[in-house]
Amino acid sequence: MYRRAIAIALFGLLVCSPVHAKTFVGVIWPLFGPLPAIGLLELVTEIKKMPEVEVVTYLHQSWRTLVEDIEHQPPGTHIVVVGYSLGANNSVLVANNSKYVDLIVALQPSMLSLDDPPLSSGKVGRTIEVYNPNPWMTFGGMGSKRLVGENIEYIANNDSHPGAQFNSQFHELVKSEIAKFVTKDLRETARAEARVRAAQVPRSAKVASVDEPTSQQSESNSKDRSKSARADAPKSPEPTKVEHVVVEHVADEHRTQRLIAGTGFIDKISSSVDSGDLLLQRQLTVGDLRDYAKRTYNRAPSTDLVASASSQAEASK
Repeated sequence: MYRRAIAIALFGLLVCSPVHAKTFVGVIWPLFGPLPAIGLLELVTEIKKMPEVEVVTYLHQSWRTLVEDIEHQPPGTHIVVVGYSLGANNSVLVANNSKYVDLIVALQPSMLSLDDPPLSSGKVGRTIEVYNPNPWMTFGGMGSKRLVGENIEYIANNDSHPGAQFNSQFHELVKSEIAKFVTKDLRETARAEARVRAAQVPRSAKVASVDEPTSQQSESNSKDRSKSARADAPKSPEPTKVEHVVVEHVADEHRTQRLIAGTGFIDKISSSVDSGDLLLQRQLTVGDLRDYAKRTYNRAPSTDLVASASSQAEASK
């Protein structure tokens, strides 16, 4: 199911995104073709160097061929029409007979044209016209015609009709307007490719990348808590030599008390021996006391304790 969803998403991206979109530029020559339009020929050469741009030139009377070529362009292709003199006049005919034209750049349309209908509404995105309003500078108005229609931007200049095609500002204007479409296509293509790459990443990898910092953070927090707990825990004081001596002294006192208590038991034994309670009467010696203390306390008593016990045994006789 997950793979099927990815496949459907990729198919939708490929169909809807303008991955194969380009900019188609149709250039219409003036009267007598490219021979009197060397400056426009140079502009065509410059446009052909731009990426994702296709340029095709047409005679001004072959504008219907341009309409057919526009109709055969793939969906999403940007359409730009550049016309000079009578070619500028016929750019209106191209737009009115096409489905849609994104941009028209008309350079000095001629007043000598016999058929100049207005631009149909909704047929062109933008129209830029460069013209000379003084007809005496364009040989009686060969470059002073103003097109009629919506979304037309008029730019007036002082160029003669033959010299307008060499104007560097006109060249830069055309190339900058075409570059806008190219840049837009490249950005949308990059975004579409980024979405495709993001859809191809497995979900487990995404979850791991999201959960990993949380687990690491929890581990670090637990380590910090354990460190702080160890730091806050009270440290048990180490026993000193004095405490060790005191403990040994107390133990010696306990052993002395037990030995003294044992001495009373020994007195009873000695009295019982004197009174004839035991079958065998014999004299208790210091060695007997040492042997008894060693077997009872598993340690040899000190000399003074043995001496005191011996003296007590002799006094009881």
